[in-house]
Amino acid sequence: MNTYFDEQRIETEYFRCISELNQARIISYLPNSSASGIIGIDENEYPVPTMEQVQKLFTVNQELVNKKAKQGFDTLQLTPVAISTLHLIDLLKDAILKHQKSGQIFQTSHDLINALKPIRVNKEKQVWIWETLKQAIETGELVYFPQAYSSINHGGLTKSETIINSNICAVPGWSLAIIENLSNKPILDESKIIGGRKQLETEQSPFEYLQNLKSEDYQGETGLILEDFLTKFLIRLETTNEVSNEVEDNNALWLLGHYLKISYADVVPTGRWIRSVGRLRLDMHRTKNKKCTESWGASTAVRLVNNDHGMNSVG
Repeated sequence: MNTYFDEQRIETEYFRCISELNQARIISYLPNSSASGIIGIDENEYPVPTMEQVQKLFTVNQELVNKKAKQGFDTLQLTPVAISTLHLIDLLKDAILKHQKSGQIFQTSHDLINALKPIRVNKEKQVWIWETLKQAIETGELVYFPQAYSSINHGGLTKSETIINSNICAVPGWSLAIIENLSNKPILDESKIIGGRKQLETEQSPFEYLQNLKSEDYQGETGLILEDFLTKFLIRLETTNEVSNEVEDNNALWLLGHYLKISYADVVPTGRWIRSVGRLRLDMHRTKNKKCTESWGASTAVRLVNNDHGMNSVG
């Protein structure tokens, strides 16, 4: 293995992920499988990946893992792709209300020195989702992992196809990925070059970010999907009492791993906590939108794949 992800490090990361998924109530006991996991949109049980499966995937993807670890991808993330997206949203609503009632919900912290700052929560609607996005989720029209933001040949998948695609879900229903552990994305002109890769910074459109991901420096990286975003937001809230991706911190997020064609535009989902109104907002904007990019950026994940090459071919 390598100095970044040796067996002990992988084991530590794995059990942290399982503990966090439990704490966030994302996983539960599956009676038919006699294991912890999730119920998918197809009503099938999807047990969490085992420690043995995770270790094997790091071995299969060793070359890519070595490269990306040197570029700052140092944290394991398990995402339940098969789960209902709307169920994740409901879990998040409940968690936000619980933290609001206990007085334990704060702004994203930037350091370990300053005290956490409490935030208000909208009592009427804790998570706002654009109806068009909600309908696309319900009907299965939302595209996953497009190669291009184009209705003619986007090259993407449906959610049902994604769940069984080993280039995304190396364990059926689950994405296993390594990510950069950043609470805030670098703003324009403040990103670092790590291992020959320049960190993604704010003030680009989804179209521009997707073009960047096609270059060699970003090999193996994919945009985030709603399930990544919601899982990470929920886990951070439950483990640190903090919200994520505050637009006031220039930390709103383009979810580059999706695409939707609507009547008047090609659009990509976004996720951001709006401090002024006290809620999370999920909507969509044009793929070449430059009007709001000053406060918006993108994050990526290096998904471990289940093949002999260990190189992710999904854009």
